[in-house]
Amino acid sequence: MARAFLVRPIHPVLQQMQTPWRQPMRRLARLPWAGLLLLVVAAFGLAGCATIVGVQQNDPRETYAQIAVSAVSADDYSRFSQDVLTRYDKVQAFGEAPLQVLAFLHHEAEKDYRNDLLFALAELNYFIAMRQRQGGVEKARPHFFASALYAYLYLLGKDWLEPPSPFDRRFRIACDLYNNSLAQALTDADGNLQIAPAQVDLPVGRFAFSVDARPFHQHLDQFEKFVSTDKFGVRGLSRRNREAGMGAPIIAVEKKPAEAPMFRSSPGTLFLRFNCTLQEIDTGACTGALELYSAYNQTETTVGGQKIPLERDVTAQLAYTIDQPYVQGLGFNEFLHGTGYIKSGLFYMQPYEPDKIPIVLVHGTFSSPVAWAELANTLRADTVINRKYQFWNFFYDSGKRIGISAQELREALSAQVQQVDPKGTNAALRQMVIIGHSQGGLLTKLTATNTGDAFVKMATGKTLAQLDVTDEERTRLEKEAVFTALPFVKRVIFISTPHRGSFLSKNWVRTLVLKMITLPKGVLQSTANLMKTVAQMGIPEAQAQQFIATTSLDAMSPDNPTIKTMAEIPLAPGVKGNSIVAIDGDDIPPEGDDGVVTYASAHVDYVESEFLVRSGHSCQGHPLVIEEVRRILLAHLQANQQSPEKTH
Repeated sequence: MARAFLVRPIHPVLQQMQTPWRQPMRRLARLPWAGLLLLVVAAFGLAGCATIVGVQQNDPRETYAQIAVSAVSADDYSRFSQDVLTRYDKVQAFGEAPLQVLAFLHHEAEKDYRNDLLFALAELNYFIAMRQRQGGVEKARPHFFASALYAYLYLLGKDWLEPPSPFDRRFRIACDLYNNSLAQALTDADGNLQIAPAQVDLPVGRFAFSVDARPFHQHLDQFEKFVSTDKFGVRGLSRRNREAGMGAPIIAVEKKPAEAPMFRSSPGTLFLRFNCTLQEIDTGACTGALELYSAYNQTETTVGGQKIPLERDVTAQLAYTIDQPYVQGLGFNEFLHGTGYIKSGLFYMQPYEPDKIPIVLVHGTFSSPVAWAELANTLRADTVINRKYQFWNFFYDSGKRIGISAQELREALSAQVQQVDPKGTNAALRQMVIIGHSQGGLLTKLTATNTGDAFVKMATGKTLAQLDVTDEERTRLEKEAVFTALPFVKRVIFISTPHRGSFLSKNWVRTLVLKMITLPKGVLQSTANLMKTVAQMGIPEAQAQQFIATTSLDAMSPDNPTIKTMAEIPLAPGVKGNSIVAIDGDDIPPEGDDGVVTYASAHVDYVESEFLVRSGHSCQGHPLVIEEVRRILLAHLQANQQSPEKTH
């Protein structure tokens, strides 16, 4: 045991101060008159021993690095634990027999009012556990549990002179010790967290804990495994939303059905509540409860009447879920072949919360909800946005014609509103904001405008009522060509939206893609039925094809009369709009484009604001775009008196 935990026998500063004296003393010892000379030297040394204490010039960063050292960040322990060991002359003993020293400190803590003993016990147990971990998790587990227990008592215990100050460096270190130790203690050899009742033997004493998963939003049986977010770095997102507190942030991975090409996951936080004193640990009477919280909407717990913030990491869970081959390929595959396992519809990024305004994100062509990850992750880090809004995603196969996708979006929103608020009393739900990128902006507009007979008159020269068609045909035309604003949509935001079409829809890219695309049978049948209805009205086939636009690329051609007509229809009364337009280069409007859409196509007059960003077409993750969306969302809150406090 002593060889496994070699700890410096002398404080490094003292060791450095003694080093210059060693070689001269050895040389003196070899001289014939060494005995007398050594006495003289020793006398001078004793008389001038105070001169070895002093200071030296240091880079402030080096000074802070020394102050900040702890077992959490290095293979060492802090000066705070060093002070405790020095107090009892146990520095060398800890290196030689750490278990004996830990038992000694535990019993000293039982009768001492100073809680720095608890901090030292938490850190030194963690220090040992990290070294023992190399020999297997089972060997290290007792020390990790002990570290969590002592850190908990240090932070929340009531038996000492005074609680630690949040300004004390030990306070944050103790939180990290508790959080990381808890995750490490529950991790098995496969790297998964074992969330189950257990009895634990500690270096001193033992304890038992139960499991309480009631605060979580799903039953534990629905999950395949649980993993700690501490195991993962995050790539592809500019920030990691890790909110400080107590608890071990985790990712709960759902069981994947046999036919499913992907899994779902949820973020959570584990909190181990201890109900005991140091004396009860000795006797085995210590108990606890392992509690599992949802990281979406449970931000704190209560201990002894004190509110404790929970450590949360929603970014790691988001990146973990996206990092699947099927998810990465969403968008392009669905454009070419239609929706597969995931059908068109709304998907929550978090459990529905009735007091939060929905933000519906609608992706563009060849894309998927993955494209919104940067924007959603960044905005959720904003305190006001996170408290007042919830994020929904609309997913669809972007190859089929825009009229069908727009109807799917409208029907999905209407069905969801009816399901969660059948009586129509939820004010937040009826302040919905929809944000559409590229083609998604066109779908978004068709939720917030009254088209009337504009499309029908453009194609036939008559109103819908004037057409000589059957009731069935009239219903089909009305569904495809007549749109009314959804009453719960109060604001729309267009990002790089081709209101007047995309020039790429006229070139070789469109020709190549159309050769590859395979539309679902239902879409083909719907198109054939509509073509038949239009043909019966005597409209030439070429004109009918323009009106119907078999694919989304056809519809977004600048020559398509339908998209030209749509561009001129304003937003419905009571609906506010904002536009974000990208120009990739230094052109000055009305010149310039983003590589897909010209400024002239993206510009409309019926919005409150237009924001210009120097970027390519896929700009929804650009930091300036995200900041503009944040500004708009805060303005939306103020306009609807949802946020009385200062939001800017």
